[in-house]
Amino acid sequence: MKKILMSLAFIGLLALYANAQQYPSGIYLSFTDFRNNKLSYAGTDKLRFHEFSGNNFITVKHNGQKSRLFKGKIYAYQRNNGQVVRTWNKVPYTLSEQGDIWIYYRYLNVTQGKGIQMERKYFYSTAGNSEILPLTISNLKHSFPEKYLFHNFLDAQFRNDAELSTYDSFAKKFKVNHLLATTISANTKN
Repeated sequence: MKKILMSLAFIGLLALYANAQQYPSGIYLSFTDFRNNKLSYAGTDKLRFHEFSGNNFITVKHNGQKSRLFKGKIYAYQRNNGQVVRTWNKVPYTLSEQGDIWIYYRYLNVTQGKGIQMERKYFYSTAGNSEILPLTISNLKHSFPEKYLFHNFLDAQFRNDAELSTYDSFAKKFKVNHLLATTISANTKN
């Protein structure tokens, strides 16, 4: 009986911890709202992006009321797990990292052999409110045209675009962000 009570207490503590890890869901109407952590429709019950139907709006169910918001009029939304999804040109991109380079991903259909598979593709922006581009070596060089040391290290460190999405567990950030930060600090010391 004592073991059962201890097990139930442990499960209760785990449930409390899981609930404590929840974030408020809602909509960031602008980049300024995102920077100031100001959620509109905080505690959203349900959010539908209508990605596959091609609708120009999202549906938000908040306090039992359904509302439609135009995709082009919102900056991002936050899920109750803390995950932020930014919209750019009416397309959702999940934010992976904020750094010198903001890194995002989205799943795209990719033809493989005789079938189609969903594959995670990476994108980036140079700031939280700038355009989102495919994460490629060429695009990074165009985004940072004066950072010649960064260009050289990109060529030396990454054999192809797919390697740009590698996470550096020691630095606790994507390798491309660590590389850019390192080259910026190296340039300021000289």
